[in-house]
Amino acid sequence: MIVMKFGGTSVGNAERIANVANIVKSNIKRNPVVVVSAVTKITDSLIRLGKECAAGMGNKTLEHIKKTHYEILTQLRMDKKLLDEDIKELENLVSNAKSSKIIDEKMLDYFQSFGERMSSKIVAEQLNRIGVKSRSFDSWQLGFLTDSEFGSAEPLETAYSNLNRSIKKLAVVPVVTGFIGKTENGEITTLGRGGSDYTAAIIGAATNADEIQIWTDVNGIMSTDPKVVGNAKTLDRVSFAEASELAYFGARVLHPKTILPAMKRNIPVKVLNSFNP
Repeated sequence: MIVMKFGGTSVGNAERIANVANIVKSNIKRNPVVVVSAVTKITDSLIRLGKECAAGMGNKTLEHIKKTHYEILTQLRMDKKLLDEDIKELENLVSNAKSSKIIDEKMLDYFQSFGERMSSKIVAEQLNRIGVKSRSFDSWQLGFLTDSEFGSAEPLETAYSNLNRSIKKLAVVPVVTGFIGKTENGEITTLGRGGSDYTAAIIGAATNADEIQIWTDVNGIMSTDPKVVGNAKTLDRVSFAEASELAYFGARVLHPKTILPAMKRNIPVKVLNSFNP
């Protein structure tokens, strides 16, 4: 089994999502578990929406979020009903937030959850379209439970056995929401920066995966920032300690916390480029 995590730019539009589905299909013999981020920039829009609701605004931002997802559905020739429940729930949240005018960390986590919840449904539907039996899951449906540190939640110890048990039973390719979880009381949480990578590492550790793949928009971990230095080279292999140190000093490819579960189980982590598989 392998865990394949796709970041926001990898699922950034209809073409990218179709590409992701093809990459997953090409790895089907390795029993992939797919973890996805929100469509690129949607998490930022959801945070903005939450803050605008506190001031009684937000209509424009809500329309932008809906339009972005509906355009992807149209381009992939999918029924808009696929996201009806999520859109309705988000609209209700907006209405309630405008009434209360109180946006705390807990409410902001609820707002942010919609990005992954919608992108996972689209990716799973695209996989089904190309002949890969698939289903989307909100992470908590597979037992991903966290503490109540809204904005930077940590998984409960029971999450590992829950995930292992749930995933091993599946007869489909699961497309799981990254970045989000739920408390035992049913409150939605987010895992903070690098949260989808963290989700992938936790699932990888829970299932004792052969490999965790982080699909992004650069050619792996590089010697320096390729946007700054033209002759930056891809590093074939770095230790977990080196990866953590690179991240600590500003490399944005992997957040140090996110690879800890993989490090504890000694599961290799590959950083791959979905734009150049």
